[in-house]
Amino acid sequence: MTKRSAFVLALLFLAVQSLFAAPGAPRAQAQTAGTDPVLRVRVESMSPRLAGPDDTELTVDAVVTNVGDRPVSDIVARAQVGQPQSTPAQLAQTLAEPPPSESGASPWVGVPERLGQGESARLTITAPLARLGLTEPGVYPLLINVNGTPASGSAARLGAVNLLLPVLGDAQGQSNGGPAGVSVLWPIAPREPKVVGTPHGGRTVLSDDALATSLAPGGRLHALVAAAESRRGDTELFGSLCFAVDPDLLDTVDAMSRGYAVRTDSGTVTGRGTESARRWLDDLRALVANHCVVALPYADADLGALAEVDSDIDLVREAVASSATILNVLNLEPRRGTLWARGELSDAALEAAAGAGATTVITSPDNAGTGDQSDTSAQDQRLVPYDPLVADGFALASARYPGGGSAQPAVGAQNAVGAVALRGGLGAGAAAEPGQSVLLAPPHDWTLTQDELSAMLDSLGRLHGAGLTRPVTLEDALNTGAGAQGGAEAPAPGGNRATSALPDDVIDTLSEVESTAADLRNAMSVDPTRQVEPVSLIQPLHNAVIRATSTAWRGAGDYRDAAAAAAGQVRQLSGKVSVSTPSQPVSLASESSPLPVTLSNDLPVSVTVRITLDNSPGLRPAQIDDTPLAAHSRVSRLLPAETLRSGRFMVNVSLATPGGTTLGHTSRMELTSSEFGEVMVVLTATAGVALVLLAGRRIYRRVRTRGEERG
Repeated sequence: MTKRSAFVLALLFLAVQSLFAAPGAPRAQAQTAGTDPVLRVRVESMSPRLAGPDDTELTVDAVVTNVGDRPVSDIVARAQVGQPQSTPAQLAQTLAEPPPSESGASPWVGVPERLGQGESARLTITAPLARLGLTEPGVYPLLINVNGTPASGSAARLGAVNLLLPVLGDAQGQSNGGPAGVSVLWPIAPREPKVVGTPHGGRTVLSDDALATSLAPGGRLHALVAAAESRRGDTELFGSLCFAVDPDLLDTVDAMSRGYAVRTDSGTVTGRGTESARRWLDDLRALVANHCVVALPYADADLGALAEVDSDIDLVREAVASSATILNVLNLEPRRGTLWARGELSDAALEAAAGAGATTVITSPDNAGTGDQSDTSAQDQRLVPYDPLVADGFALASARYPGGGSAQPAVGAQNAVGAVALRGGLGAGAAAEPGQSVLLAPPHDWTLTQDELSAMLDSLGRLHGAGLTRPVTLEDALNTGAGAQGGAEAPAPGGNRATSALPDDVIDTLSEVESTAADLRNAMSVDPTRQVEPVSLIQPLHNAVIRATSTAWRGAGDYRDAAAAAAGQVRQLSGKVSVSTPSQPVSLASESSPLPVTLSNDLPVSVTVRITLDNSPGLRPAQIDDTPLAAHSRVSRLLPAETLRSGRFMVNVSLATPGGTTLGHTSRMELTSSEFGEVMVVLTATAGVALVLLAGRRIYRRVRTRGEERG
């Protein structure tokens, strides 16, 4: 390369730098796209969330944390604003790949201290809206840009957060085409299923006690109920909420309210959330009374994956037909025929859901064209996709954001509000579609504080007050084509998008659990003294399989742990029926002496067992008939067998169902035999006869000899 060419390239480089650098900004190179950030930036609060005519200044509070492997110094941050968004497609692209934000910028704010690994510092950015260029109505991209100098490095952008800021200005009544109807699904579901044991008549066992914290004041589930309840006074806004409840959560919290246990490395301990569970259920019942409630699949199961599990029952139908749980716990029947399902929806899953009565399935936009629904039971079933643009905005609100960065719940909620504002026609060129409704559907596991949830509801209320949107019920939203809007061709990573099915080995494990559960059920019968139906013992095994397919495990890699927990519950149940043998060696009095064993059934139902003797070359077992064991019984049994040799030897005794499922553990019995077998008896008898004959002959000869001598 000539010196002249190098000089020209250098000039071009400097020109590009000057084009994208705001006046007064320190020189810093942006990080390469896709690299891990050195500084994690977490937005704690932002005011205003929607800029109105009376707002003049933007304030952002954030926490900066060094997540790199080197100390960082000279940390400075500022807010930068991009061009207002005019179309849903443009906003979708902005959520996926934020554009340059160089329309306006705040002054740089420095962090005085040098941050070592893992250290954090707070910062506050304040700037007049006019300086940021936020003077006209619209939805603006906002970048919180943090630069710094790592040890042995140069100044660079080391962290950033992108979010949306709607500016109302004097937008009152400016929505082209009329205000968009907005209905809000309010998911009340755990971050993941917690039940790992459900012994009949005993305390439910949870994997940990995180739910106790979540249900208590300040916890995630408490915040979801409290924030919604606090807006009951706004009848229109509250009327646009429809609560989506996970029946498995209700079952779990109901069990917690009666006392429960938690599994630890050293054994099970008593859970500490019983009182919190009782209070939370009371608060939830008061919140949803006479209000819209829809069901999630049991344990938020992936119905497509569940349809792949081999079972003698319809597991998808089991997961869908869970309205009875909501009715029993909340004293309220959910909206009939409506289901909100995440994950893939195969033809088989939709057919089974239709068979269970799900005539309206709210789902990801990716599932909108799923299946031909040619089956008669599914012909009247409709799939209603929630708004894809709002879902992309919510992506960062997920507790398990799979986009490569840390979850930013407040940012996710803010971006969703920005998407709703654009749907309502905020800004030049952004027009609401007449008669359309926006179905706002947060991630099922969204994790926001009560303040953040309240701020989101307040923002929706301000959009309603500005005439850009209008609150509508879920019924109205479903009847006016909610979710039909396009403009999400470039989705943000993560969010509520459908994902692939479970790994084959997990499906195989769950299918084996179902096969074993069916065999155990066939071996059980009602004991007249207990009157317990076998299904009450088997249903928890089906529930464990359903929990293992929960969409909550996606992105966390916990499928196999959940499947192992289901298999563990099967072993726990089958271990309640066992066989034991004497602890001391058994001396056999004869060749046909029976073998003593003790059969135990700790279940509240009768169980038919098959006894097997093996590893017994010195023993010939007789035919042993299948044995019914009464509920909660302990009986002694003598097993017929024939001894083939003398000496000391071991015999294994095991139990199984007639179908072959192993029950309990194999017991070993030590035998001592001093008796002879059949062959030895014959030989002994023959020798005895020969001895008698020889003795008789000798006596005869002696008598004869004496006679001759006398003669």
